[in-house]
Amino acid sequence: MSHRVGRRTFLLLAPAMAIAAVAGAEPRTEIPLAFDLRADGRVARERKLPIVILFSLPGCPYCEIVRRSHLAPMLRDPREAARAIIRQIDIDGEQSITGFAGERVTHVQIAKAHGVRAVPVVAFWDGDGKPIAEPLSGMLLPDFYSAYLDAALEAARARLAARN
Repeated sequence: MSHRVGRRTFLLLAPAMAIAAVAGAEPRTEIPLAFDLRADGRVARERKLPIVILFSLPGCPYCEIVRRSHLAPMLRDPREAARAIIRQIDIDGEQSITGFAGERVTHVQIAKAHGVRAVPVVAFWDGDGKPIAEPLSGMLLPDFYSAYLDAALEAARARLAARN
């Protein structure tokens, strides 16, 4: 079977492939893995913060772009880091964590419960684990991803503010 890539397809994919090659050559930028969503939820409710979840897979170049170029910079900026709780869930991860209701679950179970089958997905939840903005699925348009992320995060914050 031939794996020919047409010129047009190559031109569309070349920027993402270049970014993925660079992302793979550098150390991975870590986003804290979710391990106690009940505690995260308690903090989110107390501070009226959204919980931002990156559903990811190890080795996913698009996940690495979202992590490195968008979410990690938010964590490094003290002002932005204070405005959301950012966690990662590996959709094939079997690690046992505490869910929002105190139950023991795995990353796989959380991903399945939220219908996540492909990555990356960035979800926005309230302190009870309920969606408060439309998730960002896939890489969308790389040049506009920051704008999509900012808009979704502002929508999540506005929804939380409207509850009070």
